[in-house]
Amino acid sequence: MITLEKLFVKNYRKFYDGVITFDNRITAMAGANNSGKTSLVELMSNIFIKEKRDSINIEDLNIKARLEDELAIDKVIKDGELDDHSKIDKLQEIHKELNKITIGLAIKYDDDNDSLERFSEYLADVDITKRNFYFQIEYEYTPVKEKDIINILKKEVDFREIFSSLQPKVYYCDEHFEHRTRISDRSDFYNLFNYHCVYAIRKLSDTSEEKQNFLSKHLLKTVQNNQNWQGNLKDLIKSINKLLNQQDLSNEIDTITLRHIKTTLDSFSKTNGGNTGKLGIDFRLENKDIEKVLLDFIHIYFEQDEGVRIKEQKQGLGYSNLIYLLLEAQIFSEKIDATKVNLLVFEEPEAHLHPQMESTFIQYIDAINKSKKAPETEESTEITENLAAAREIEAGLKESATATEVAEVVETEIVKVVVEGIEQESIPFQMLITTHSSEMTKTIGLDNIRILRSNRHIGSKVYDLNEFINLPNTDKKFYEKFFQFNMVEMVFADKLILFEGDAERLLFKYIISNLEQYGNLSSQYISYIQVGGAYAHKYLDLIDFLEVKTLIFTDIDYKYDDTEDIKKTTDLILEEILNRKTTNDTIKKIVDKSTISEIFEREKEKKGVFLPNNRVCLKFQTDSDGYARTLEDALLHKLLKYETVFHKITKKDFKLLIENNQLVLTNTSKTETNLRDRVDKLNNKTDFMYALIYSGKINYAIPTYIEEGLNWLRD
Repeated sequence: MITLEKLFVKNYRKFYDGVITFDNRITAMAGANNSGKTSLVELMSNIFIKEKRDSINIEDLNIKARLEDELAIDKVIKDGELDDHSKIDKLQEIHKELNKITIGLAIKYDDDNDSLERFSEYLADVDITKRNFYFQIEYEYTPVKEKDIINILKKEVDFREIFSSLQPKVYYCDEHFEHRTRISDRSDFYNLFNYHCVYAIRKLSDTSEEKQNFLSKHLLKTVQNNQNWQGNLKDLIKSINKLLNQQDLSNEIDTITLRHIKTTLDSFSKTNGGNTGKLGIDFRLENKDIEKVLLDFIHIYFEQDEGVRIKEQKQGLGYSNLIYLLLEAQIFSEKIDATKVNLLVFEEPEAHLHPQMESTFIQYIDAINKSKKAPETEESTEITENLAAAREIEAGLKESATATEVAEVVETEIVKVVVEGIEQESIPFQMLITTHSSEMTKTIGLDNIRILRSNRHIGSKVYDLNEFINLPNTDKKFYEKFFQFNMVEMVFADKLILFEGDAERLLFKYIISNLEQYGNLSSQYISYIQVGGAYAHKYLDLIDFLEVKTLIFTDIDYKYDDTEDIKKTTDLILEEILNRKTTNDTIKKIVDKSTISEIFEREKEKKGVFLPNNRVCLKFQTDSDGYARTLEDALLHKLLKYETVFHKITKKDFKLLIENNQLVLTNTSKTETNLRDRVDKLNNKTDFMYALIYSGKINYAIPTYIEEGLNWLRD
């Protein structure tokens, strides 16, 4: 199998310098909107489809590269040490020094049994251990004419207008893209690829009037290249023509419908010498008519419970879209050429597919070229019997056939053509899917995902998860198990918030959606990922690999004895807590300290940014939050304005606090309590958070460490 192994992209739109590796079977390019997915699809269509050649222009040159070129050209124009003649010479040659849109291709073949007849002349590396061919396509500035440069120097025209044309050149070369040899006839290059793209904007409409049996018509394309098609077609035409002859329909219609017309023609012929000729009808089916006949007879339907059939025009767009996509893959599989690179691209196939359909699509698309012979059913048995009857009529074993029998035989033969025509052989080919769907991404799996991330709308970078998962220190087992559950959202996010429980999720979403100071965060794609304190640090490798700004909230989790600690004075318990250790593995890993006093000291120094990449901020409760141990006692500390969460409160006073603030908390049976003890007895943290949000008290209860973390994420 000959495959596209790597695509190197330099100075094309948002891609200043990137590499995309392709799997032998299926590769997914996943990314949020405006991350560059469509640009790459358009690029591949431009370089692999002959009809689209020369469609790349100066507007496709990377902005950074274009600005560099403009500065270089402008520098020559304004160079006071050069006379006009020297400037003309310099500007006529400068195109060789300017940036180019450069596309590199690494083509791989599996073994010596692959048919390399098309590629053999493009081998530029004599190393027999390698199984690659390399190509490079360059789009460089077209040399400018002297008269145009003179007009630039006279300031009669802007130089940007003159230096605005690109010309393509195609080379084959070695793996370093050196020792290049130009391919003079670019058609030879295009003939190396069998490429088809199913674009996101498709022909299907959501109205039944506009569908017009689109799927039924599309179904015919799946059989047109099949080996059995032409033979079955000839048999069909032969059978229908014999039946039509037996019915003698031509003479009957001639007698019934043309009598009055013939009389008129006879009268008219007397005025022009009687040369009108005779009018007649021929009911003979020709090859060119067969497709029209098939389109009238073939109708896709959806069978519901109890045998109810719904025509395709009345079915939802989701089902129709799914079938359309599968038909496109089927059509492509029929055109596979083992001597070429065969690449089928689906651009954002999730359009009009709900999550379950997305999963179904991925499950079947990778196996589209693996067919199984359909088991015999009652319907197929009936078709067989009808065929036998049809052939009796054709052979003359039945002396006559009614018009109904003719129609039944025609329809039966057409079914036979279609059923036999869609048989296929298993031939492998590559598929590329672009998507911004988390459901589709997690179904495809880690090894096959290439992530595109946008950088301030002017650049895009490729992150290969196959490369990540195979790094020496990656916990492969952990990522393979948990990626599909919650990590998949990291693929599309501008920023991440990692937290421990459902109460935190409610709080963060409320704050970002409702508080004005965090309005800019609400306009960004923030993924909220729930992780345990013992596992949050395991996400760090992927966060670092994806270079995504991440805020981690976790609890300080110092040791606390709800039986003994409540008895101690505030000063004593605070002194002891500072010498206790956290049980939170994430804090231990990131802060690199375990004693509470040391952790607080490091937090004051680093402000939550403990890692050298400066992209991760870890926030937890500190002395600024009244020595709270969890989110809930930190909320109460801020709302009730006590000095610490260990401040003693009488049973009577605490009852009033619960009532006045509409808190979902139980009072103590003892004479006095504290906030830490009451939160430790809290049974339902989610209800506690709901009550705070519903009452509006949450606006006055946001802990200091939460505010500091969100301020960091906002900046």
